[in-house]
Amino acid sequence: MKNPYKRLDVFRCSQEAHTRFHGRVSPHHVLKEKKCYPQGCLYFLWRCSRFEKGEPCVHKYNYVGRNCKGCTYYLEEKVHFQPECLLSEKEYAGFLEDIEAFDSWLEEVRFKRLPIAGRIHIVKPWFNRMISNHENHVKLRGYLLVFKRGFIGMEPFEDTFYIRISDRLMQIHRFIPKMKVEMVGEVRENRGRIVIHKPGSIETLTKGWGKRWQKEKALVAVRTATLLLEQPENCINCPWGALTDTTDLRKNPPQHYRNLYCLKGIADPDYCYVRVPKKQVSFINKT
Repeated sequence: MKNPYKRLDVFRCSQEAHTRFHGRVSPHHVLKEKKCYPQGCLYFLWRCSRFEKGEPCVHKYNYVGRNCKGCTYYLEEKVHFQPECLLSEKEYAGFLEDIEAFDSWLEEVRFKRLPIAGRIHIVKPWFNRMISNHENHVKLRGYLLVFKRGFIGMEPFEDTFYIRISDRLMQIHRFIPKMKVEMVGEVRENRGRIVIHKPGSIETLTKGWGKRWQKEKALVAVRTATLLLEQPENCINCPWGALTDTTDLRKNPPQHYRNLYCLKGIADPDYCYVRVPKKQVSFINKT
């Protein structure tokens, strides 16, 4: 079983929010969240005539938001976008068959506690970001065990999936990359990703390599992490690149998306001194 919702070779979109992904957008975003293919979608672009002239806001705001509606200088522009399908008609038909098979499998396993087995690829801190008019808060929630393949129930899962681990379980089992583990967990789907919750009956079958994350180290990494404007493939798959679930309460309704942080605090990937081995990058791009 592979996860067709996370493919990046099916759709491309020119909407501004996707420029940091070079226009690549997941099928889950297009087919499930926005439901914008093939009819497209409408966006309302908020603008301020004072900001465009380089002048400050009369109400002392720093950006255009929902509180600006009704202001003399507030402008709203309706924009239509339509995702581009990168597959041929035959390839897209095969892709839809994969979607149907995956949805059927997910319906059977969702919220069930099943045996999980695999070899840990990367261990990363797991934290959430909350943005409001009054704060921009990042909170450490635990850790994510990242698997590139493994077993969910009796089904071989030949794609990336994640297991959420509390700090308490990290201290007990000392998870590190290359460690082979077996456990039982609740299967859930989170914005197209397969994420295992509430792991239990954990057994470590082989030793791994490297140093485990400690809470103090993870908290420092969260405080010093740098938000990356783009999301390069190498950074996403680097041990120090962390995708963070973000909730923006300044929007109405609230917007949910993911930001990429560098836990090494490197702002520009071109000057990164942490290199992912070429063999690993090749494998990642194929999956």
